[in-house]
Amino acid sequence: MSTEAFSQPVRVAAEQFATAFHESMSLYTGDLSAAWAPGRVNLIGEHTDYNEGFVLPLAVDRVSAFAGRARADQTVRLWSTHFNHYAQFSLDGLPETFEAQREALPGWARYILGVATELARAGIPLQGFDAVVSGDVPLGGGMSSSAALEVATAQACALFSGGKFTIGAEDATLAPLQVAALCQRAEHIASGLKSGILDQAASCLGQPGKAVLLDCRSLAYRYLPFRAPEISLMVIDTGVRRELASSAYNERRQQCEDAVEILRGQIEQHEPENQQAREIKSLRDITQEQFDRYKQELPEILRKRAGYIIKENERVLQVVALLEKNDIEAVGAILWQGHAGLRDEYEVSCEELDALVEIAHQVPGVLGARMMGGGFGGCTVNLVRTEAVEVLSEAVMRQYPEQTGRQASIDICRAAGGPGSVTL
Repeated sequence: MSTEAFSQPVRVAAEQFATAFHESMSLYTGDLSAAWAPGRVNLIGEHTDYNEGFVLPLAVDRVSAFAGRARADQTVRLWSTHFNHYAQFSLDGLPETFEAQREALPGWARYILGVATELARAGIPLQGFDAVVSGDVPLGGGMSSSAALEVATAQACALFSGGKFTIGAEDATLAPLQVAALCQRAEHIASGLKSGILDQAASCLGQPGKAVLLDCRSLAYRYLPFRAPEISLMVIDTGVRRELASSAYNERRQQCEDAVEILRGQIEQHEPENQQAREIKSLRDITQEQFDRYKQELPEILRKRAGYIIKENERVLQVVALLEKNDIEAVGAILWQGHAGLRDEYEVSCEELDALVEIAHQVPGVLGARMMGGGFGGCTVNLVRTEAVEVLSEAVMRQYPEQTGRQASIDICRAAGGPGSVTL
């Protein structure tokens, strides 16, 4: 099958396979095949996932992709088009051999090993393969390149397993959200980052023209329309790669857990008749009224962190109500509010992100903007009237370097479908 119908990363990976791996065909047991998974834009609901709250992401038309062939043994060999680097590991002995093999791999390949390890831990039969890895999800830019790579890895492992396991909605070995949870665990062991399930779920559940409301506790989800020709979704990359300092990210998570402990104690003490107090497990369970009543018992830093999360869950549900009425334009005002909370209360923004949001705020036709992703760098997401796209682009290209000494890059994204695979 021609690769012309596929996205650029799939084509690039397929075209480079013969050059990257030029062994005898007797080494392989199957046809050249490709698997991919999308990155995501999170419209609203930042840092709420690991607080068992609500998120509203959409998969986008940027993917991580594998193109390769199954092998007759348990070896996995990889060539990254982005890093121009080979990596190799063995499926034999996983998950026990994970730590020893991890240390010998470059960072990008550790995510792939992590997914294979979690599949093995789940008792899924695996088979070796050679593959070229490509992608156009900006690395470290807040569009979840790591989650796209992880979900694409799961698709590739299924593709090259010779039918030993399948991924899908019905009668499959793994359902989409099982894949998301498995890939979330893979990220934890590969990077040490205790991330929530938002990124992997968004990649697994993508549908064209749809955002998905996900309850990160129950994993219940439903789709909402997100398609308006007169409004564009712009992702603007700061060019800052302060890798989500695991320490700062994990610190936020711990602060939220500490706030829950104190607030639950206050509710139990002052509301002994409240039978639900003992069931409080996360900030998602604290109402705004309860928070307002007991927030003075929190140290200031915990008060700010918890206040942001509780408000952000409310913002997600406000946006859902607007999308149900197909009022995408009104969503913009809530994005400005979300950025202010991330900057002032959760304190995960940075000078460059704030500069992009402020530039956007000054351009007529920009409905709303906020930083996106874990923070400390990466991208902003902007809702923009289509006729204002060029004006905002010009403003960013002129003002951002003047203010920061950096160059920004701009992508126009669409809500796109989820992962897939094909024999080429």
